[in-house]
Amino acid sequence: MYSLFKNWYYRHFSQPGTVEFALVLIAAFLVIYYFMWLVGPIVVALCLAYCLDWGVRALTRRFGLSRPVASTVVMILFIGFAASIILLLLPRVIKQGTDFYNSVAYYSAETTQSQSTEGGNGDSAFQMSANDLDYAIARNIEELVNKMPDPIPGMFTFEEIESGVNSVHQSLLNNIAQIMRNQIMPSVVNAFTWLMYMIIVPIFMYLMLMNKHVLQRRMRTYILPNNQVLIHEFWPKINSQIEGYIRGKLIHIVIISIVNTSSFLVFGLNYAFLLGIGVGLSVVIPYVGAILIAIPVLLISVLQFGFSSTFAWLWAVYILIQLLDSNILTPMLFSKAMNLDAFSILAAILIFGGLWGFWGVFFSIPLATFISTLIVYWPNADATKPKLEMKK
Repeated sequence: MYSLFKNWYYRHFSQPGTVEFALVLIAAFLVIYYFMWLVGPIVVALCLAYCLDWGVRALTRRFGLSRPVASTVVMILFIGFAASIILLLLPRVIKQGTDFYNSVAYYSAETTQSQSTEGGNGDSAFQMSANDLDYAIARNIEELVNKMPDPIPGMFTFEEIESGVNSVHQSLLNNIAQIMRNQIMPSVVNAFTWLMYMIIVPIFMYLMLMNKHVLQRRMRTYILPNNQVLIHEFWPKINSQIEGYIRGKLIHIVIISIVNTSSFLVFGLNYAFLLGIGVGLSVVIPYVGAILIAIPVLLISVLQFGFSSTFAWLWAVYILIQLLDSNILTPMLFSKAMNLDAFSILAAILIFGGLWGFWGVFFSIPLATFISTLIVYWPNADATKPKLEMKK
């Protein structure tokens, strides 16, 4: 056992700087995991500054601006864009989110009748009662059961089917209401945390962008191992993949949000802005996000339109957008940056999402890419032996 561990340690940690680099990675993980409440603004600012650094580099190369001037221009554009979203889009999303929360709470407690539409604005209420929905679904299931061979049709009565549909419907709404009440709403209404992030994070971002080379030099001097060859081996490979992924993911979210919101508005779907942005944010979680966001879209469209032609056309367009996204847009944006298999993606979402919540989910793919690159390009004593022998 001792010899096995000794050989493993020699293969992976005998090269200069590998032990120090491993300790730095472990220390960074422990600090972020246990002290995220303290270093959270710095981590968020670092991630956003990393995303905006390509704009600073583009301005310095194309227009010959100094880094402080280019950083100032980029931050002004970023703050203007963020402020326009907060002032123009966020109030409507908050209003629709509040209406949706109230509607879910109402349907989880009462299944007799939906709230009536007020002022001709269909965003605040559904047009179909819960009992009518349960009855329609139960009738469709009964028709399907009656087409099955004997003795299946005689095993279920319409009352039993309707009771089962009502139980599933009630359980689903109760779970959604509980998740929104206990998990989503507390984080949304924590105004102090949001205010702190809105003030401190831009300041940190600007300082990081303006003093990038100074901060990198300090990190190389005081934190990273003395063997800088090890860092230069990893960083170009990791940087190109992670930077391409994050930039592509932000573009992906914007495009999907705009397209889905526009299609929902065309059909007059309730909570169009809320659902459209939700579909856009769902692309952060590959595979799982599309399934999760489809549930509220399905519930709201059925409650509003029933099983009508409008419902069918709405879902035909929605599915078409999903197909175009998965087969054209996603490969075009992530052909080089996202080279992980489905198992690795789902495992990364599960692990990092459980560790750091939303930000862990958002950065699960870059973190998985980082780990994959570490595993593939980590110095290996067995791999270096043939090179040394060839040189001799």
